[in-house]
Amino acid sequence: MDRFLIVSTDGHAGLPMERYRDYLDSKYHAAFDEALPIQREMTRQAEEFLLLSDFNDKWREDAGDGLAGAWDGSVRNRVIDADGVAAEVLFPDGITEMNAPPFGAGLALKPWGIDPELQWAGARAHNRWIAEFCKEDPVRRIGLAIVLMLYDVDEALREVKWAHENGLKGILIPPLMGDKDAYNHPKYYPIWEYCAENGLVVHTHSGPSPDYDYTLPGAIGVFVTEFAWWAARPLWFLIFGGVFEKFPKLKFALTEVSEFWIPHMLELMDVRASVKHTSGKLGDFRSHLTMKPSEYFRRNVWVGASALFDEGSTAVRHEIGIENVMWGTDYPHPEGSWPHTKEKMEAYLKGVPENELELMLSGNAVNCYDLDVDKLNVIAERIGPVRSAFA
Repeated sequence: MDRFLIVSTDGHAGLPMERYRDYLDSKYHAAFDEALPIQREMTRQAEEFLLLSDFNDKWREDAGDGLAGAWDGSVRNRVIDADGVAAEVLFPDGITEMNAPPFGAGLALKPWGIDPELQWAGARAHNRWIAEFCKEDPVRRIGLAIVLMLYDVDEALREVKWAHENGLKGILIPPLMGDKDAYNHPKYYPIWEYCAENGLVVHTHSGPSPDYDYTLPGAIGVFVTEFAWWAARPLWFLIFGGVFEKFPKLKFALTEVSEFWIPHMLELMDVRASVKHTSGKLGDFRSHLTMKPSEYFRRNVWVGASALFDEGSTAVRHEIGIENVMWGTDYPHPEGSWPHTKEKMEAYLKGVPENELELMLSGNAVNCYDLDVDKLNVIAERIGPVRSAFA
């Protein structure tokens, strides 16, 4: 085939806020009606605090009706066809088009300042819709369920099983743990075991962060410095906690975290896990591990490289692991590559050896999500970018 197969491992999909009502259990309708105007206003304020309003206004003008692809399947297929993308991993959406799930069940997933029952209701509403959306085109749409596993493990496990039975390929968990038990706690083992045995990929995604006071000077600088750290933090618990040791088939994907820092993080973990004079006084925290932290990372972890993917990310692909990096467009978010995906791909990937491009653009995603490559190749033969463009 003279075209590349492209699987974007960072896409976003979500209904306009008011339409989530149809996917909520009826007992939550009154609470939804009361919360909807509050959610709209908080989203508007978030735009202002994050300096997005003017940027987004221009973005929406340039994007035309393409933004409706966040919930309209026909528009979405038209857009990703033009991008040369055969399939996408679909996370919840957020500020861009005011279409985050209700009750704090969007990407932020903070386990504080919310009613857990209502947050679960919002998560289930999104999960029901995304499962339906993916069933419209199961080859091209790789859906994830929001799983609020920090509250009640049995309830979370039931949702994980529901997600698998309804064709979803993975789960999105809260990176921010607050005062809840961290992910190295044995009580989470049933969820890790089920995901490992059934090929469900566990995800965190950039965006969740503490409650910054954005009215203070430099708050945005603090956020953009820390955001990747918060998204990645569950990894140290899984690695040092021996979760990947106990469940060697468990798959974890870390998405949209500006990849240039990852090699330093791997080096740091390896140093901390080695027998050093400086850590000897801390006692034994590594005898339950049979590999280096970086080795668990390369066996169990994939990186969804998107939005901030540039020459810096390309430069560290080998240090991260050429079989661990997966590309993404971040459609329909303004910080992503759409609507100039092909131009940006050529700018940052031209000259990369073809075998490495095949891994980053689709091969690693096919392996991570166990995708039907034959069916995807049929789509790629029609819309994929030509190989010669990257020579």
